[in-house]
Amino acid sequence: MVRRLERIFWSWYGRWVWDARRPLWRAPQVRRIVAIVAARGAGSGERVLDAGCGTGSYALALAQAGFRVTAIDYAPGMLARARAKVTDALAPHLSFQQMDLNQRLTFPDSSFDYVINISVLQIVANPVSTLGELRRVLKSGGTLVLLHVPKPASHRLPLREAIKYRLNSVDDRTPLRVALVAVKTWAERTRVAKHWTPQELRELLQASKFRVLSIDHGPPIVIVAGKDEK
Repeated sequence: MVRRLERIFWSWYGRWVWDARRPLWRAPQVRRIVAIVAARGAGSGERVLDAGCGTGSYALALAQAGFRVTAIDYAPGMLARARAKVTDALAPHLSFQQMDLNQRLTFPDSSFDYVINISVLQIVANPVSTLGELRRVLKSGGTLVLLHVPKPASHRLPLREAIKYRLNSVDDRTPLRVALVAVKTWAERTRVAKHWTPQELRELLQASKFRVLSIDHGPPIVIVAGKDEK
């Protein structure tokens, strides 16, 4: 029941709020993640899994760069927003599927050359288990790119002020959008959202048998890790 309610909330949030936000770092970070993947690539056509794709910004950019992208999210509303952005030219390079990162993924072992996980790991129930699944579907020699946003400064504000702070980055503040932002801000304080330091993330990845290749302390924190050849 809890997961179902979460799925409904994220569907509404994705439809009405996600793309109305304007965080200053979003567009540069999309370009940055694409550049990291492209720099490690042997050429176009390689397969990328966007694990927790939201409304598809990274998946679309990777497809535009020539990669074959499979993007997954557990919120139907997020996926609907993402699919609506796909042009006829990009459609052959993109696949969106509903899937839960708290469960075993339906992909065979060694399906992807790259996996990206953008600000999603902190909300899964068991990060080591999720990372294990991402490693399983990654080819030997493949690359994981992980982006993690540390605990925002707004968490130290009173709840009302934190909601106002969040709303500063939302265009067209309709009553529904205000309500959804308020619920999300409250939920983050009442549930244990995970926020890690770069060193803690390194240890988490190593516990999941990844080899950490680089860490940018950010914020946001960006880590590149590899799955060693067998």
